[in-house]
Amino acid sequence: MRRLIWYLLALALLLIMPMLLQKKSEKIDLTADQLVLVSPHNESVRYEIEQAFRQYYHELTGRRVSLDWRTVGGTSEIIRYLTSAYTANFRDFWVNEKDQEWSEELALALLNPKTAPDSPHWAARQAFLQGNIGIGIDLFFGGGQYDFNKQAKAGTLVPCGVRERHPEWFEGEKPVLVEKLGGEIWYDKDDRYYGVCFSSFGICVNVHRLEQLGYDCSGGCPLTSWRQLADPRLINAIGLADPSKSGSINKCFEMLIQRQMQDTLLSLQDELSAGRLSRQQALDQAWADAINLIKQIGGNASYLTFSASKVPVDAAHGQIAAGMCIDFYGRSQAEWANRLKGEMLMLFQTPPAASTVSADPVGILRGAPNPELARIFVDFLLSERGQRLWNYRAGTPGGPQKYTLHRLPVRRDLYTDQDRLYMSAPDADPFGLAGAFEYQGAW
Repeated sequence: MRRLIWYLLALALLLIMPMLLQKKSEKIDLTADQLVLVSPHNESVRYEIEQAFRQYYHELTGRRVSLDWRTVGGTSEIIRYLTSAYTANFRDFWVNEKDQEWSEELALALLNPKTAPDSPHWAARQAFLQGNIGIGIDLFFGGGQYDFNKQAKAGTLVPCGVRERHPEWFEGEKPVLVEKLGGEIWYDKDDRYYGVCFSSFGICVNVHRLEQLGYDCSGGCPLTSWRQLADPRLINAIGLADPSKSGSINKCFEMLIQRQMQDTLLSLQDELSAGRLSRQQALDQAWADAINLIKQIGGNASYLTFSASKVPVDAAHGQIAAGMCIDFYGRSQAEWANRLKGEMLMLFQTPPAASTVSADPVGILRGAPNPELARIFVDFLLSERGQRLWNYRAGTPGGPQKYTLHRLPVRRDLYTDQDRLYMSAPDADPFGLAGAFEYQGAW
């Protein structure tokens, strides 16, 4: 009987402990001004942006603001959500208010920028673009420029008005905000989205594992190119994430392909100049070389995971020797692991001239319920005050409160010697990195 009681107590404790340890969720203050955002950003980013914006908004207006974060998943899930929500809400308007017919063909044409004037669905498309049908969300914040560009063309994003409010950010030979560099677009020339922080892509490594495999890590990360991930010494020691499940890993593979194709084309210049190869033949060879490199790296893989963040975590724990990841995953995990162990256990390296610098944008959604507040939020993110949050160390003047975010600001004027004193990546040079590599979008 006594044993049964102990079993029951243990079971009760097992059931109760998760509730006792559960982090208390912050309630939305419905008496404050409301801003609704859909975002793939992690909790650290959401927390720091929210705390800083609340203070900024109160100083600016004397009012309080509450941020309602809608976390439906990653960027791919957000895009699917936006598409279905806008289509459903417009259908309700089109059928019930306009008394028009609906069809599956119209649903596909509604957000398609290729819908032409001679299409039977042109009128519906124009009604959407000229109207203000919304989905109860103000902002799309975070993700890749490619997805934001698609949403802008679809019509779900509307002009932010940044150029009108802050023309000084775009003036001069070296403007504060740069439109594009290295083949990457950092803000929309039609004002529908703006990059607010930079991302690059690279290789994370576990120093101890590499040394066991015969690498010399005394001078820093010995893996300085994508091709080195195909080294036979790394067999069963590489962690790979599925590029079809992660936008950041998809971009890593794209950078690898771009670099290898450029290397192959460079090696074929003599044959191209002599006319022994056509441009298309050279491109075919370059593509084949890139695919073969991916196969070789895949042959070294210990696993293929759905989670992009698993790779740097496993590198920190020594379960793999190396892997590909986005910069802020690599840098943040390296900082944590090195601080915990008190030694240089993990390194992150962006291969020179082998990665673009892409921007994570913000954009105002069509039919935003709080458009003026949304515009203030966009201005805040692009201001010096908002930009310092991305790479200043936690607790530094003007930096985040609790979490170092390990991202890089898009403002050119925030890379001064004074700023670098507080940065988690004081040697970062995204403009130099972007200028050293030209992204070929046509490929």
